[in-house]
Amino acid sequence: MKLENRCLAPVSRDAAWDMVMDIPRVAPCIPGLTEIAPDGPNRYRAAMQVKVGPMSFHLAGTIQVLAQDRDKGEAQFLVDAQERRVGGSVKANLTVQLSAKTPEQTEMIILTDAAFLGRLGELGQPVIRRKAGSAVQEFADNLAKLVAQPKP
Repeated sequence: MKLENRCLAPVSRDAAWDMVMDIPRVAPCIPGLTEIAPDGPNRYRAAMQVKVGPMSFHLAGTIQVLAQDRDKGEAQFLVDAQERRVGGSVKANLTVQLSAKTPEQTEMIILTDAAFLGRLGELGQPVIRRKAGSAVQEFADNLAKLVAQPKP
């Protein structure tokens, strides 16, 4: 399943890049995230609660930074998570692209290529597409808000 989400952040491209690459700081923008912890270089363990219709799922897995190119404004991530209770998993390749619209405004494009396997995949693509699309858009919107805040 391929998704594309866009949002504008009211900061410079460099400031947006610094935020996107600060995984522990940006992770709370992910809807339903309940935990994140370093798990080696450019790798994090994560867990999240997801509700799809009347069903709730607990996904646990990893987020890995596969590639990052500050000059190009592009980073690639791999998300690999399992839901052990119902049986199933999610594998997603995410690409974040940043481009300056003005010196103080950056467009963020999040490209997602996700596969839902096992029982999770049986929920039906339209239901999963809606939920995944809304979750990625909520992440993009949360990220845009966070990027606009000064670093503590």
